[in-house]
Amino acid sequence: MAVVFGTLGYRPKSLIPTIKSTPKVEKVVFYCGADPKEQDASKKVADARAAVLEYCKSMNISATGIELEDPFDFKSIALRIRRDVRKHKKEGKEIAVFNIAGGTRPTSSAALLVCILEGIPTVYVHDVTYEEIHLPLLRMEYNQVLSGEEREILRILFKNRAKRLTEVELAALAGKHKATVNHHLRNLVSKGAVRLEKHPDDARKKIVMLEESTELLLGDDE
Repeated sequence: MAVVFGTLGYRPKSLIPTIKSTPKVEKVVFYCGADPKEQDASKKVADARAAVLEYCKSMNISATGIELEDPFDFKSIALRIRRDVRKHKKEGKEIAVFNIAGGTRPTSSAALLVCILEGIPTVYVHDVTYEEIHLPLLRMEYNQVLSGEEREILRILFKNRAKRLTEVELAALAGKHKATVNHHLRNLVSKGAVRLEKHPDDARKKIVMLEESTELLLGDDE
């Protein structure tokens, strides 16, 4: 049985075609949130959410409509969606598709990023014809581009992110030679996962800092 994920704005028709076209749907999970600057936005989103839930009920499909506290907080939305996706994967659920046609731009963009990271088939629904457009994404988890040693270093940095670790301190925590760690750090810098900053008190040392995007990559694995 399959799970359909989606983002939702004012139009339930942007999500329902994907629910209809996906075989053996067991559950639908979608994210919605109103733009406070738009008049009657909350009511429009609430009506769309109710329509999708009612449709799923009529089809005997379990559905959860998650209201986002801030539909413009890209990072928080991406973290929330990825956490939910990972949870379903760990439960052995098949995520059939993620529909990113609705919601605010930060919401749909955050969902697209998660689909790239997690290798999830992704669709957009045409605004006029309501035809599904499948996006050309690879079905592979993004962290597969990292070696085991690189993932280990990122996990150590993530767990110690409140500290400002030097390359030597990082090598000690990893239990590896400094030259070995430096080799992996160069690769991680080139991949945009970490950056090296000058030490405030010693110009000969470098501080190893996680890039903000790495938190999204690691998600709740740590």
